[in-house]
Amino acid sequence: MKNRGRVTAYLPEEIQKALEEWAEEESRSLSSLATYLLTKAVKDRQQQEKSN
Repeated sequence: MKNRGRVTAYLPEEIQKALEEWAEEESRSLSSLATYLLTKAVKDRQQQEKSN
């Protein structure tokens, strides 16, 4: 298994609830959804930086 970093985030309650609902709709854990979204955001940013 890969070594993984750990991040703690404090979210407004309405954002946390929305993420929990989203994760449930996709049969994911909240942690898995957060990992997916953060990874996608970083990759998108890196791609954007390459095209500038």
